[in-house]
Amino acid sequence: MNIKQWAVALLFGSLVLGAASCSKDDPNGPKSSVAIKYLEGSWDLGKLTISPETITIEGKEYKVADHIFKTFLFTGLGWEPRFILIKGETAELRAVGYCVQHSMKLALKEGKLSVHNLPIGSVVREGKLLKLEIAITNALLKQMPSEHLTQGESGFILKALADQGLDLKITATGTK
Repeated sequence: MNIKQWAVALLFGSLVLGAASCSKDDPNGPKSSVAIKYLEGSWDLGKLTISPETITIEGKEYKVADHIFKTFLFTGLGWEPRFILIKGETAELRAVGYCVQHSMKLALKEGKLSVHNLPIGSVVREGKLLKLEIAITNALLKQMPSEHLTQGESGFILKALADQGLDLKITATGTK
């Protein structure tokens, strides 16, 4: 082999190795990211985890998931959200119930979710999964006017959370 053939063989070999190493990278982005381009799209949230699961009010136990999405905090949802649609700096939680779709829009910046400039959670992509967390602290509940805590058919749940010193935490894992 002469020098030109070796040069072509080495060039071709380096191109093959370079292409092979790039093909091993995840085409959907890094292992963990809050960058909008990796979060965008429609994500199926599956089953949400809500803490606390139950709350006792005047001796009667209530399942928080049955009521919390009917409160003013989640205006427009009515039911447990099943999807999140992320587009630009907007995240939209979507719930489907009785053949009707309801939604709630949230602002999204650098993985942080907010509503009316109040930080309420975060989203982060980990590989092919989206991790959603919504956290309403007891301190935030106690700062709200008392009429907000009793507003709507399920406002009594918010009032009980505030009175009992409990935080509300909702987590979900999303898939495309």
